[in-house]
Amino acid sequence: AQWLGWRLRVPAIVFLLAGGLIAGPFTGALDPDTTFGDLLFPAVSVAVAVILFEGALGLGWRGVKVAGRTVWMLLTVGAFTTLVLTMLAGRLLLDISWDLAVLLACVLVVTGPTVIGPIVRSIGLHGRLAAVLEAEGTLIDPIGAILTVLVFQAAFESGDGGSVATDLLETLGVGALIGVVAAAVLFVALRRFLIPDQLHNVTTLATVIGAFALSSEIRAESGLVAVTVMGIALASQTRVSVRHVLEFNETLRIIFISGLFVLLGARIELATLRELEWRNIAFLVALVLVVRPLSVFLSTLGSQLGRRERVFLALTAPRGIVAAAIASIFSLRLAEAGVKDSQQLVSATFTVIAGTVLLSGLGSKALGRRLGLLSEPPRTIVVLGANDLAIAFAGALEKQGATVRMVDLNRRQLAAARMSGLPTTRGSVFSDDTWEKIGVHQAALFVAMTRNDELNALAARHAAAVLGRKQVFQIPPGRPEHKAWWELPAGTFARPLFGLETTHAALQERMEQGWKVSTTRLTEQFGPQQHAEMHPDAIPLFFVHANGTIDL
Repeated sequence: AQWLGWRLRVPAIVFLLAGGLIAGPFTGALDPDTTFGDLLFPAVSVAVAVILFEGALGLGWRGVKVAGRTVWMLLTVGAFTTLVLTMLAGRLLLDISWDLAVLLACVLVVTGPTVIGPIVRSIGLHGRLAAVLEAEGTLIDPIGAILTVLVFQAAFESGDGGSVATDLLETLGVGALIGVVAAAVLFVALRRFLIPDQLHNVTTLATVIGAFALSSEIRAESGLVAVTVMGIALASQTRVSVRHVLEFNETLRIIFISGLFVLLGARIELATLRELEWRNIAFLVALVLVVRPLSVFLSTLGSQLGRRERVFLALTAPRGIVAAAIASIFSLRLAEAGVKDSQQLVSATFTVIAGTVLLSGLGSKALGRRLGLLSEPPRTIVVLGANDLAIAFAGALEKQGATVRMVDLNRRQLAAARMSGLPTTRGSVFSDDTWEKIGVHQAALFVAMTRNDELNALAARHAAAVLGRKQVFQIPPGRPEHKAWWELPAGTFARPLFGLETTHAALQERMEQGWKVSTTRLTEQFGPQQHAEMHPDAIPLFFVHANGTIDL
């Protein structure tokens, strides 16, 4: 499903949910409640905690600042508006009690990162709008879970309704405190090299689960707050690199999200699907076309978001596994308490989850493209190094219609590149600010062409972590002792540029002898083979296809 989603550029959660429905209610091959028993919800909770931590670690305080005032308005004004309007919609359209309507509103206030993250990545959404969506999804989940617990206690367990606000603040405080302490402990351990490198990932995972369990034990549902704060705190410090931890957790995120959405689809009962009536559909429509747009409108008054960004934000609010898990747990507790229409909580929640996942999963790309918010297919080729060889190579690419960006720290070389009409950026490729300026996440290719073999190798590895090894090239090392690099296991370095023997020194020597970088139009009659026969000493640098794609 993940591969299919990647190939079709459709969020994989659509295929995962469909797979769960087929495996569960349609065929009966998978019954999560029977298979996992009492371990189902604890396992789901831990998986959600790891996903939230990964989202917060990738977000960091920098991501929250990029999202800016808008995300805080969504978490306050937007959440309150969503609660009130969802409660009214539940009461009027589903014909349930006020208490149950409030509980349902708390469940559905979340926009889960288990859905938002995959959608944002799959459609290629970047910039401030992507930061707002991911920050909202990451930060609202713990708040929604806590609110549901507190409202349930106040409404159905003879709790004090007036203490909900106080309890909410206390729960947030406990979770935040434990999250900060856990992040500090892990930071000190990593900073002082108390943990060997090979145990960094597993130790981080154990700390996340431990912080989640401890916080939840002290205060119900505060564990999600703890892991979120822990992730943001770790990502915000600059003394210890956590990039390798983030990469490990990204792998876990893919595994957990895949499993969770299959379980989500499999847990939907066939009777629930058969008993869907106009009330459920009307409730879904109200949430998508009235509640979300109004909450976004009120939250973005005076914000820097443009009208098109607001429209996309207003029509994108899929619910995920957190809402499903909360609804399932409290539906059972409501049934045990003898509350009438308790099954409506699950029915309405799963209708909203399935509807919003399908709408956002299948429609977000078309909506973003219609609004002009999606990046065009990546075309920029980032060339590291502004020496004569790199300038000649980049100039030839630009003449063929490619967009090129030269990156270097040497002012003189950059000036020469600009004199050739090439766009340049001065900065270190190991600086996050430089990566932001050159927009490397949207680059088609990254090519390391400096004279320094070590710099090329390190920069290529850095770029491969963002673009993937398929899109990253480095000119082969020139010194004899460095040629042994290519005998190391595959994946150690980037793909060799031009060929293993076409080192920087070899190409530079040719240029000094008068060789030029030139282009030749190939046809069916005069193809690469005929060109090689006519020019046996020529070195092919790149091929430009009729559709504009470039092969190195």
